Amino acid sequence: QRLLDSLAKLGLEPIAAFGQPFDPNLHNAVQREERDDVPDQTVVEEYQRGYQFKGRLLRPAMVKVAVRP
Repeated sequence: QRLLDSLAKLGLEPIAAFGQPFDPNLHNAVQREERDDVPDQTVVEEYQRGYQFKGRLLRPAMVKVAVRP
């Protein structure tokens, strides 16, 4: 936890993914799922957390995206 706190002070921040609209600049969609209960192109599951360092993308988040049937 102290390592994560130290990295956050230096500028490392996780990318919010779950429940957010899909953004191809921040998210890597590895799976799609047809769903009616959430809006189209919404992230419904996060497989791997993404990170930014001082506003620059280090690693995109690997996510599952909801699509309309």
